[in-house]
Amino acid sequence: MSRKRLAKKTAGRPQSRPDGPESAAIAEATRRLEIRKPRLVAICEQSSAGRVQTLGPDHDDQAGWLARLQDAFGTHGTAFAIAQLNKLIASSRTADGKIEHVKLNSMLAMIEGAAPANEIQAALAVQMAVVHAVVLHVLLRASTVDQVPQFDSASNSAVKLLRTFAMQAETLAKLQRGGEQVVKVVHVHPGAQAIVGNVVSGQQGPRGGVVDEKGSQPHARAELPTASVVPVFEVRSEDAQRQTVPLAVCKG
Repeated sequence: MSRKRLAKKTAGRPQSRPDGPESAAIAEATRRLEIRKPRLVAICEQSSAGRVQTLGPDHDDQAGWLARLQDAFGTHGTAFAIAQLNKLIASSRTADGKIEHVKLNSMLAMIEGAAPANEIQAALAVQMAVVHAVVLHVLLRASTVDQVPQFDSASNSAVKLLRTFAMQAETLAKLQRGGEQVVKVVHVHPGAQAIVGNVVSGQQGPRGGVVDEKGSQPHARAELPTASVVPVFEVRSEDAQRQTVPLAVCKG
């Protein structure tokens, strides 16, 4: 929904000025929006048969829009970017074949927000955007059906899609880290606070494996308390034919 349409919908409502906390929140949100980069927007004009006649920006700088489109898909050249945009357009069509621009541009915003550095990362970002759109539709269907089999089918499909999205996000993050896996290791010593250190799986010791960074971290040495053994007591069984059972008790 555009700002103009939103303004028309709220024109007839009783208006009141926001209070102090709301005004402060509006000012803070406005400040953050001013430094946030605007997202890429694509406008498609269709024929009566539903074919795309023109595709471009909502302004007159076509060359600048193409540069932003290539940057959003992490590529140099228009072939890959246009091909992926066509897939997004196909995913944004309604049942009657019309392109839903809000859905299309929301997926573009999600892809640009993922900041893919190359075509492989962009392909994952495109898949994530489409999976996200589909899973929202499936979740909506699950919330509106009134038959248990239909609910089970929709909810099971939603769970699979959500897991797929999570794996895609994890894969994209790993690619953007360059394949480096960072592990948090916590060293806890008696009488001292926990110490957290970063261990990178790429660092190996002379015999292989991960290098332990414990030696480079300052910590206080402490001795474990020595257990003191007390005399052994005998526990007699209720069965008179059985022998006594020794019981060792350790203190500490």
